[in-house]
Amino acid sequence: MIRTRIVPGAAVAAAVLALAACGSSGGSKSSGTTSTTAGSSATSQTSAASGTPALKTASNAKFGTIVVDADGRTVYTLTKNGQAVACTGQCVSVWPPVILPTGQTTATGTGVSDVGTAPAAGGGTQVTQGGLPLYRFAGDSGPADAKGDGISSFGGVWHVVKVGGGASGAGGASSSSTGSGLGY
Repeated sequence: MIRTRIVPGAAVAAAVLALAACGSSGGSKSSGTTSTTAGSSATSQTSAASGTPALKTASNAKFGTIVVDADGRTVYTLTKNGQAVACTGQCVSVWPPVILPTGQTTATGTGVSDVGTAPAAGGGTQVTQGGLPLYRFAGDSGPADAKGDGISSFGGVWHVVKVGGGASGAGGASSSSTGSGLGY
């Protein structure tokens, strides 16, 4: 009989690597969009180092200047009648929350105001903007891609977070916004 010894740390490391490989965007390019910085990641945590801004801006052909995470991935809010809707359970597999890296306690934004944090439903610290929790869409294939805008699911409607006012919606409709200068 052959005995196999499983080393707990090695098993965890192998699982993390396997999950990271599953979430890779494969370096695909997005048509019609331009990011202010290169790089992408489909994992549920940003790759920002401690102190690195969790959010920044990017140019999108359809929506103008939008808010993206540290890896250049478009961020979204989930709202119903202007109020935040919690994304939990199956929702987070399609709409992963923007989570601060372990050890980082504050979120900042380059070109983005009213950035904050809140406890994440699944643990960790979730990045917020204007008090609304931020998420990414698993269907986006690359930096500044914005395929999730206007989707009605999980109890609300998903909106790209834009800079300079205006509300994004299905079909790219826009209306003026007041307050922080960021539209939903």
